[in-house]
Formats: sequence, structure tokens, C-alpha cells
Amino acid sequence: MNKPLNKKLQMYVANLAMLSMPFGREWNSSAKNLQDELQKRGIILPQKLYYEYKLPDGLGQVEFMNKLTMESFAHNFYSRFAGPILKDKDLSLAEKTKIFKYVFGMRSKYKDFLKKYEAEIRRKNPELANIQVDDSRSIVYGALFGFAPQEIAYFSDNIHRNRAKEQQVIDLLKNQFDIKLNYVLAPKTAEMVINALQQNMLSKAKER
Repeated sequence: MNKPLNKKLQMYVANLAMLSMPFGREWNSSAKNLQDELQKRGIILPQKLYYEYKLPDGLGQVEFMNKLTMESFAHNFYSRFAGPILKDKDLSLAEKTKIFKYVFGMRSKYKDFLKKYEAEIRRKNPELANIQVDDSRSIVYGALFGFAPQEIAYFSDNIHRNRAKEQQVIDLLKNQFDIKLNYVLAPKTAEMVINALQQNMLSKAKER
């Protein structure tokens, strides 16, 4: 049985887990940020960048993010956190042992967690039902952050990346709106955003 930690170790683990939050230390969808910023400037795209998906277990975005934070922490524990914990002089050997046993229990708990949630997300959101991804995280995290189906599929496919086009979009968004993307736009979406931004700049130039 996975024994609960005392308050000191609970806080210690919680602080570590914050470092493992998907896409940053707070819920923040750059898909929503980008769509909102474009709309503020009167730039309406022919398709949505941000989707409000139905999440598993009737959870809200913050609740779902908290679950994924702990899953991400447990998944990455041995590669990212085990070494620093072992070297931490502020923890006794007994405390370190308790943390390792606790996280091992968490990993067992979350083993089939993502597959279950992927299946439920696909079931509740027809637009995601048939897209192909490399692993469940792409669907689960993509749904949390409201990424469009084409972005979820493209983000999952690490082989066919158009680095030049991605960088062009990143540079334009940073220079125009000071927005940093926490995901990768699919090539067709990137082209659509670039064209909209360039058209907007041309219109403003003509008004001067």
C-alpha cells in the first residue's frame, strides 16, 4: 500500500512536481492566447486554433492539469529527480526511502491512467476520434491545452518537422505579440497564421 507522506515530505514532493508540470508551471494554453490576441487585432482565421474539449471524469481544466502534473512527475521521477533527492543533505536516509516508495506507488497507479483517459477523450470528442499519435500523452495533453486536432497529430510526429516554417511563425509571433508558443503548429496552420499576420501588417501600412 502507498503510505501517505508527512507534511514536510508532501511539500517537498509537491514542489518537485511543480517542476514537472506539462508546458510550464501554470495552466496556460498558447493556442488560446494566440487565438485571443489575433481576434483582439481583428484577425479572424478560417479555422479555430483553440478547442474546448470535453475532459475525462467530468474534470475541469485545472483539476485535470493537477492530475497530469503528478503523472508527469511520477513518469519522469527516475530520470530527473532521483539523483538530486539522493544528494539532498537536508533529507535523512529514512525520508529519502519514504519518497522513493511513495513515487513507486504513484507510478504503479498511473501506469494505465493515460490510456484510459485517451480512450475517454477520443470518445467524448469526435474530432479527436481518428487522429494518429505516437503515444497517449499527445492526446491527453493536447486536450488539456485545447490544441487543434491537426496540431496534436503533428506534435506527436517528430519525424516530419518543418523547422524553417516553425521558426518563421515563432519569430513573427514573438516580434508582433510577444507570444511564446508551447506547442508546434502544423505546416498548414503555420502558413495560415503567417498569411494572416502579413496581410494585417500590409493593411496597417496602407492606412498610414
